[in-house]
Amino acid sequence: MNSLATYSNPAQLWLAAAAAQGGDAPEVHGDQPDAEARSLRVLIVEDEFFISLDTKRLLHKLGHVVVAVAVSADQAVDIAERERPDVVLMDIRLIGTRDGIDAAEEIRRRLGIGSIFVTANTDPRTRQRAAAVQPMGFLEKPLTEQRLKVGLRAVGNEP
Repeated sequence: MNSLATYSNPAQLWLAAAAAQGGDAPEVHGDQPDAEARSLRVLIVEDEFFISLDTKRLLHKLGHVVVAVAVSADQAVDIAERERPDVVLMDIRLIGTRDGIDAAEEIRRRLGIGSIFVTANTDPRTRQRAAAVQPMGFLEKPLTEQRLKVGLRAVGNEP
């Protein structure tokens, strides 16, 4: 029961993501844990090229559609407005004057689209600032297929 939906405190969402790295994620539907999960339209916001390529590969492997990759907060907001993804995988540190926390807050406020922060920046100040924008969850880098599967499970099982 490590699904992100079971945690009410966003700070605890870090634990859900970290627990998945060992490969012992919960089985939801027997041998086919993703049998009823729907394909998601995902916006990746990541300014490191190779990380965005790997994230895109993992999402495709899990059956999701990547609508675009953004490298800055402003670009993320523009693309989210145009593409209306189901969820945004948002890095916190981005190129430009604004960061992913600013972008996630604006996307949620203006468009009602939630973000999952994907970051290596787990210091307490960053976590507190990120949690204040009410993300759908947090995933630590480096992303793995299992971490991503657990992180997106709550989004994919919504009606």
